[in-house]
Amino acid sequence: MKKLSYLTIVHLVLMALMILGTVGGAVNFIVGVANSATDKIRFENLTNILLMLVIMAMLIMGALYLLKNYGKNAAMFYKAFMLLHVFVCALTIFIDLFFYTVNFFMITICILNLFKMIVLLILTFVKDLGKDRTWTLFYIILGLDVLSLVLAVINMAGIGFDFSFTGYVTALIADGTIGLSIRGKYSDKEARGRA
Repeated sequence: MKKLSYLTIVHLVLMALMILGTVGGAVNFIVGVANSATDKIRFENLTNILLMLVIMAMLIMGALYLLKNYGKNAAMFYKAFMLLHVFVCALTIFIDLFFYTVNFFMITICILNLFKMIVLLILTFVKDLGKDRTWTLFYIILGLDVLSLVLAVINMAGIGFDFSFTGYVTALIADGTIGLSIRGKYSDKEARGRA
């Protein structure tokens, strides 16, 4: 096994912290289910538990891919990570539209997440995009997530900060995983003389 770079190690530590954070979030929502006053609140908490579990699985798949040094034999972890990322986006759109105050900011964030899902699917299933196109798509994802974070902070400044803020931070950490994966993928190809 190749030695992990310092950047990869730092990123894995951040992912481990976010996994712990999602465990904490899941426990918080489980308590919320037990104390739910209405069926709507119970359903909201159950949906958030599902989201926490999917985020946890996504982070674990991403970490396994990084630990496997991006090799071809680890491609299934990359695909699982990317597909779980798509599912996280879909669940986030559902939660934002049904359980939060729907306003200009939330609608815009949902549209950005929809675009992100499309780009993630392209990165997952379209073969031979080439290095430049792959990096371009990564920067699009990163830009969408940074813009979503800015809009969310502006929105929360008006309505109050909540637990969803950690979701935007997790999205940026997941983007880092994609970036490291792309870098590792093309480094591996270059090492095999296939770049």
